[in-house]
Amino acid sequence: MKRVVMALVFLLTSTPPGLLRAQTTRMLRDDIVGTWRLVAARQTMADGSVRSDPQTGPRGTGYIMYDATGHVCVVLANPDRPAWKDPKSPTDAEAHSALDGLVAYCGTYETNEQQHSVIHHVEADKNPSIVGTNRTRIATVTGNRLILRPVDLPPGVKDWTVELERTVGK
Repeated sequence: MKRVVMALVFLLTSTPPGLLRAQTTRMLRDDIVGTWRLVAARQTMADGSVRSDPQTGPRGTGYIMYDATGHVCVVLANPDRPAWKDPKSPTDAEAHSALDGLVAYCGTYETNEQQHSVIHHVEADKNPSIVGTNRTRIATVTGNRLILRPVDLPPGVKDWTVELERTVGK
């Protein structure tokens, strides 16, 4: 029995640190669970210029929430959208502006650990034509920051970065 214990002690103390680290590697799915507040959303254009995300604008606000059961909810908005003169009856231009300055959808998500990506499966969206589609983002979590980079880019956009900060309880 003493030999068995000694052999186990030897194996545990002589295991290369890299092998132990591999067992404690964090998974993207675990890292993204929580509520994330929008910090900035920027697009780098094909010509190298940088602009704010056209939907959220330079002062974008909002949240992305990932829960442990695989659900996601996204609401991001441009706070500079004009208020409606009549809150109960917007003009066509006011209603159009309200939708243009809003990203709002929810559904389920999955992660691809090898590609470091998160795939949002859209079940509800402000635009009914988007329902049933997938939105893939390369995801990087560093400390309390989450960087999402959409894979499918609009024409003329070379890179799109959405930077979020984990919220903390009050």
